[in-house]
Amino acid sequence: MAVLATLVLAIVAGPVRAATLEIGPEGDLCEQLRQVEPGDEVVLQPGEYRAGCVIRRGGLPHAPVVIRGADPDQPPRLTHPGLVNVLEIRASDVVMRDLAFGPTVADADGIRIFGGERITVEHCRFKQMGGIAVVANHTSVRSLTVRDNVIAQSGATAMYFGCHDGSSCTVTGLVVEGNRIRGVAAPNPEIGYGIEVKLNSNGVIRDNIISETKGPGIMVYGSRDLASVSVVERNFVRGSRTSSGIVIGGGPVLVRNNISGWNAEGGIGLENYGRRGLLRGIAITHNTVYGNGEGGITVPASGLLDASLQNNAAQTRGGTPAFPAARVGLRPAGNLDCTWLQCFNDPEKLDFSPAAGSLLRPVDGPRGQDRALRDDFFGTPRGVPAAIGAVEHAIHPNKLDDLR
Repeated sequence: MAVLATLVLAIVAGPVRAATLEIGPEGDLCEQLRQVEPGDEVVLQPGEYRAGCVIRRGGLPHAPVVIRGADPDQPPRLTHPGLVNVLEIRASDVVMRDLAFGPTVADADGIRIFGGERITVEHCRFKQMGGIAVVANHTSVRSLTVRDNVIAQSGATAMYFGCHDGSSCTVTGLVVEGNRIRGVAAPNPEIGYGIEVKLNSNGVIRDNIISETKGPGIMVYGSRDLASVSVVERNFVRGSRTSSGIVIGGGPVLVRNNISGWNAEGGIGLENYGRRGLLRGIAITHNTVYGNGEGGITVPASGLLDASLQNNAAQTRGGTPAFPAARVGLRPAGNLDCTWLQCFNDPEKLDFSPAAGSLLRPVDGPRGQDRALRDDFFGTPRGVPAAIGAVEHAIHPNKLDDLR
């Protein structure tokens, strides 16, 4: 199919002469991306595309460049046989939607972001990636959204944001939501994370479903700036083979309404990463952790700690602690050890709603402050007082049905 261009006039906060550019698998995708202007849409018909393209021409805040598949049910597949990233982004105001990536060789990434602002990756599929599916770790990036993507059978960390030293670059205003990650098998000595947010980067990580990773399903390294708060909420994490499901290497961070189970170490683990002393400004509230190998919620036995632990529910394997022992800097309240209690309806079938008569709904006794908690893991409204753990109601949406 030849490249078709249809000019469209658009006036959004000022006139923009935008074009819809349709391309088929036999077209030159990289050349088309070199010619885009603000507001243009590059629409890819179903088929296989040789990529390895660099996007240097972006859009405007009110007129982004959009690269999308024509048919969401038959996304165009972008790949490259060599050690080349499939797409490299070096511009602002770029949206990638309804695309498929992979397979790629080791260290060949799907979408590597070298810089920019207001970049969105949504409704894309990544399968058998030898490198990272979505990564931004070169220069600082602001307002990056990674939403409703599927990553399967990854040969490396699935998503990586920020620079390891926290000074070479940061990613701020990050939103990672509604993604599904299944299977990360990074070779040694690589860790193999699901979602990794590095030092001094921050954002909201919510509503993701992550399973069968090698390392942590989610890790947030924290920030030296106490005003730079991250939020980890309403995620389901299962089956880390070497680590805890959710790892917090530093604060400030709010961890709430998550379910984390069947991981090698803890459901949620605090770690004084690199002895940086950043475990402060941490609130872990209304989470459910189940069946993890070394405990429910774990914290270091010594060192700087400033963390509240409130209204969490934990069921552990026999002989492992549900919650950490009392220590300086830890403020527990309202948590419930469910190891020898029938707390949940059917946890082996992923039903973590309170069982009839469960102590997850205490009549009286000490309770932690709910910190204006409005909803639960499923986004349904909380009662007053809210039930302990991540799930409020026995009837809820079908968020986890395809995992049962």
